[in-house]
Amino acid sequence: MQLVVVGFFTTVAPLCLAILYTVQTLSDLSEQSRAVTGNVIAINRQGQSLQTELLDLERRARQYVALNNDELLQLFRREKQGCLDKLEQLRLATPGSGTLLQELEDTVTVLDPVKTTLLNDQFAQLLSLRTSLAEWLREYVDRHITEHEANAKTVQDSLLVMVFLLALATLLLMLFFSYWINRPVRAVVSEIKRLGEGDLSSQVAISGPQEVRILGQELEWLRLRLNDTEQQKMTFLRHISHELKTPLASLREGTDLLADEVPGPLLVRQREIVAIVQQNGYELQRLIENLLDYNQLPHQGLRLEPVDLPAMGKLLFEHYQMTSENKGLNVSSQWRLERWVADRSKLKTALDNLISNAVNYTPDGEVINLDCRQEGESLVIEVANTGLPIPEKERARLFEPFFQGSTERRGAIKGSGIGLSLARECMQAQGGSLEIVSHPTFEVCFRLTCPLLEQTP
Repeated sequence: MQLVVVGFFTTVAPLCLAILYTVQTLSDLSEQSRAVTGNVIAINRQGQSLQTELLDLERRARQYVALNNDELLQLFRREKQGCLDKLEQLRLATPGSGTLLQELEDTVTVLDPVKTTLLNDQFAQLLSLRTSLAEWLREYVDRHITEHEANAKTVQDSLLVMVFLLALATLLLMLFFSYWINRPVRAVVSEIKRLGEGDLSSQVAISGPQEVRILGQELEWLRLRLNDTEQQKMTFLRHISHELKTPLASLREGTDLLADEVPGPLLVRQREIVAIVQQNGYELQRLIENLLDYNQLPHQGLRLEPVDLPAMGKLLFEHYQMTSENKGLNVSSQWRLERWVADRSKLKTALDNLISNAVNYTPDGEVINLDCRQEGESLVIEVANTGLPIPEKERARLFEPFFQGSTERRGAIKGSGIGLSLARECMQAQGGSLEIVSHPTFEVCFRLTCPLLEQTP
């Protein structure tokens, strides 16, 4: 939360700066517009007033010449001084006016109605200067307005550039803080995935804001608890497997002695009972070995060697011969590939679980078929059977450890639910796969693939 707040205010800061700068710039531009407008209006008024007073001055001079009245002369001189004052004010208000106002001031200064011989020439020159003054005032106003428009355009362009730069800065800050915020989140997600995949060996260490560090500490606590639980589980499975294998080994040894008729000849019925005990003893041993292999598989390497595929399949089918015969199953196999380099133990475990699964879940009187072939550079073995199909909603979870579907298992011993999971892990350890696929003839079909591996010398 702390990091989000910091990121939010830091990202919003350029936008706030842009808004403040824009408001200030527009305020300055508005003030400048008012100043230019006031200046232009004042100069226009001064120019018009000066033009009017110059006309009045000429009229007053001509009145004096016509009437020769001293009062008119005094009035002329006062008005003349007023014109000179206005010219001085106009010159101060319009810097850079050049010589025009100075010439006009000099002309007004020398005006004297007493000297009638020069009066007409002076007023003719004054008329010319008045016309030039009016033209100059128009140009002056137009120039100021043009300069103000250019200044406004410059301000507009600078605002656009500033907005673009600040928008770019905001975008960069957003990307930076998105990365900065998502980095610890991604680290948390990565650690959760690692814990979910069973990797409990590395310590959970997450840097970042306080909230994320606290979450990392909780994940480390969870890792330690899971690691303790995993160690206890493995210890329990090792102990229970050892405790089960020891009496089971004695039981199987005794049944083998009975099957070999070491104590003496057996009746047909007695042989059948011994065979049943042998079969169930083998099934119990397979389940116990599945438990052991399931926990030890992540720590085992590959031992590659040539495998006689038909011989391995024949041996595995013999273990289930009695169960198949009792259920009236029609078992067939096609071995279109004789040998393959693989990890014999892992391939045997995977194939054994597939055959056991097919024998135990196939209804009485149905068909089981095994097809072994090579496709490209991969070994493909399909174990399929007729009967009830696996529900679609259960297929996604079929290879999860300890998951048992709704299909009824037929047999004296209930499965552990890790056979298919162990079989898939055995194949994935060799770079292969195990999946359930559709088959045009059989309702259930498991496909095992094993890539071509090179045997190390």
